[in-house]
Amino acid sequence: MPSPEKSLAMGLRAVPAGPDVSGLPADPFDSERYIGNVRDVKPDAIGIDLPKATAQRRLVNDEEVAFGEVGQFVCIEAGEQMAFGRIVEVGLPAQEQAPIDPVLSGERPSISGSGTVALLTSVSLGGDGDLRGIDTLPALGARVYAASPQLVTWIACGTESSEDPRASLSLGHLSVALEQPVRLGARQLFGRHCAVLGTSGAGKSWTVATLVEQAAKCRSKIVLIDATGEFHTLNSRVQHVHMGVGEALPESSLEVSFPHSELVEDDLFALFTPTGDVQGPRMRSAIRSLKLAAILGTDADLVDGMGCIPKAGRSKQEFNSLYSAHAAAIHQPNAAFDIDMLPRQIELECVWPSTTSLQGQRDHTVWGEENINDISMCDSLVSRIQGFLQADEFACLLGSRDTTPLTEALDQFLASDDEAVLRISMKHLSFTLNVREIVANAIGRLLLRRARAGSFEERPLVVVLDEAHQFLNKALGEEHTRYPLDAFDLIAKEGRKHSLTICLATQRPGDIPEGVLSQVGTQIVHRLVNRRDRDAVEQGITHLDQSAARFLPTFAPGEAVIVGVYMSVPLSVQVLEPTAKPDSGGADYDRHWGVASSAESG
Repeated sequence: MPSPEKSLAMGLRAVPAGPDVSGLPADPFDSERYIGNVRDVKPDAIGIDLPKATAQRRLVNDEEVAFGEVGQFVCIEAGEQMAFGRIVEVGLPAQEQAPIDPVLSGERPSISGSGTVALLTSVSLGGDGDLRGIDTLPALGARVYAASPQLVTWIACGTESSEDPRASLSLGHLSVALEQPVRLGARQLFGRHCAVLGTSGAGKSWTVATLVEQAAKCRSKIVLIDATGEFHTLNSRVQHVHMGVGEALPESSLEVSFPHSELVEDDLFALFTPTGDVQGPRMRSAIRSLKLAAILGTDADLVDGMGCIPKAGRSKQEFNSLYSAHAAAIHQPNAAFDIDMLPRQIELECVWPSTTSLQGQRDHTVWGEENINDISMCDSLVSRIQGFLQADEFACLLGSRDTTPLTEALDQFLASDDEAVLRISMKHLSFTLNVREIVANAIGRLLLRRARAGSFEERPLVVVLDEAHQFLNKALGEEHTRYPLDAFDLIAKEGRKHSLTICLATQRPGDIPEGVLSQVGTQIVHRLVNRRDRDAVEQGITHLDQSAARFLPTFAPGEAVIVGVYMSVPLSVQVLEPTAKPDSGGADYDRHWGVASSAESG
């Protein structure tokens, strides 16, 4: 046989070597996986001929390989690159659409068909297999191959393959190849916030439980705000606490209260809803007077024996001087004060702005006497606050129940190396007057304040917010006194730079602000049927292409597509079943309705 040099001299063409695929986990051009050829090319999709479209699947390395099915990932020759895509449509030519009965014929006939492939990315060959987007389109006639499961997961998650395996989570298996496990790094999942979306019954709660269980195997710190109490079954490295009066699950759960001093003025305004031009200013000045009284103590001349500061006939100069001296402490978000004295202090604030001397001159350096009109106008506010203070349902927030403050439980949790999850159950918190929303927002603000102080730099914290649609995009109050509950919105926008990220879980993504959803780097999207929810996901998630969105209404329970900034292509997975399944409740109709009624049995 002549040498290559002699062959060239003789005018013979040397056979080119195949593309170098040594940098890939599997050969994308395995002849056993050939399924067709490129028929036409568009900027974002190609048409393919499928010569054996209806043939039965073949076994390749113990894996069943189809000859072209909707949802199948494929590899396409593209010179020095490999194009990667997903089949979104298949069909038979009109002349081949005669009825096919594989049962009568004994075997499925092999009929030529066609398909459409949505192009997702391209992979550079001959190097480290870096992903390049779609910068080279396949040529007409290029061969198309069924992608191996190993290659699919490598392309989807390969950019993070070097992440420490000790900080990776086992999430599930490929939907198209259940034998292929899917593991994602903690940074992939939570580094730029995470969202678990899906309609009721689609597997959203199971996914949240799986994420928390898997994270608990790492050196993680997670605060789970459990709106319905369904995650009481979690049992791995978890501390359970609950707020509100009611039966606690599990029995080891610790009852906690939220210190009212951690509520900012807007929280208290949203809770007590002062109205008109008198109630709001009087309540604000009363809160600040009580904070000053708490700093000075009852021995101070300015403070009476009940811990309040009377105003009628008192010198403004003395008050203003002390207030200015302690202004920084008074305006601290968690400055303490005696909330039981708030109704009385509001009445003490109802005075005339100045007094009148015997000579009939107005003295603006001294407060005047009681303003009966203002007291009358504040009566409804005073009564409302007194009702709150006496109600058992608000005791965990405003009362004096002998319980552990949530701030103390949080400190203990953050200092512990044994506990990875702090679950805060809000199941028994009242729905009345938006208490749940106010408390959840206050918890979010507390975590954000600690994050800004650098508390999570060495050990990042993830706050998991279940039923997130209940707590986001909320504002309380009347038209002219609106108080936004925006703590989690702020976490989504700035928490990441302080090592505080959020994992939202909701069945109503349409109720999540688009600005928040757009900040989420990784999304795990289960079945979505409602058009408004699907539109919100498609508009808010820039990494979810239309080809992947078309599969959302058809997902089986537990099946989801993972998309995000750390995912090169959307990846469909069957999520791992959690060890401790959430207690999602619901009536057992088979058991209860299957019993004969008394009328029938009679």
